[in-house]
Amino acid sequence: MDDERDLNYVCENLQAAGLSVTRVEVDPKAEVERCDLSATDTREKYLIEVKGINDEVKIKQVLCKGEMFETTRSHVYRNRVAKEIHKAKSQLQSTAEEYKDHLWLVALIAKSKYDARFMHEQILGTLYGVAAITDCEADGKRRRRRCLYFSESAFHKHPEVDGAILLGVDGISLHMNDYSSRIDRVRRSGLACFLEQYKVVYDKEAMEDRCDCLVADFEMDRSDVRAVIERLKEKYHGRNLQAMNWQRWEGIARI
Repeated sequence: MDDERDLNYVCENLQAAGLSVTRVEVDPKAEVERCDLSATDTREKYLIEVKGINDEVKIKQVLCKGEMFETTRSHVYRNRVAKEIHKAKSQLQSTAEEYKDHLWLVALIAKSKYDARFMHEQILGTLYGVAAITDCEADGKRRRRRCLYFSESAFHKHPEVDGAILLGVDGISLHMNDYSSRIDRVRRSGLACFLEQYKVVYDKEAMEDRCDCLVADFEMDRSDVRAVIERLKEKYHGRNLQAMNWQRWEGIARI
């Protein structure tokens, strides 16, 4: 059961962007759950599945035992996020028969009260297949930068999903799926036009420009990390690029 507060939160944000939002009726006979919302604006129609991402249940269980919660996490990927996007795609698909020609969007809420910004980064990393790259420039300065589509991404894996609405510590943003066949419709949608006023609409070009990212926009086996980094060096000729294993250790204790 989706958190009612999450659904209301997404509805409020979409209505503020000028959309008319309706709850999708639950079908108890359906083999696969349906998505949460349908919405329209003056230009487009949408189906939207809402997913709140947090670790609070697991953390509370450990803390209630009097133990310390410890884990090492990737900054740029989260298996939980990938699973939620996969499930959302199935829910959108099961609903689409009654809502023909609607765009498919997943609304992802980075809602961890322990570190929502870190969760936001994991969501971005999973959507775009992000790798952390060290970029050593000619003057010797080293910079840590995101590289989009360096590894397997949820967007590449699920081209049926037209985009993701990300709600986090910095507000709302729209991330278009570069592999969707309907990306031009997303660009022209009322939602995108409204959010573009605030420069919070992204595809790989916008991420590269606004967020200073690298983009591995070429076809090859993503499991061969060494080959991918060599191909990236060819694209960004003259740069000394190295892939990093970007991990963070966390410890949470009840005091």
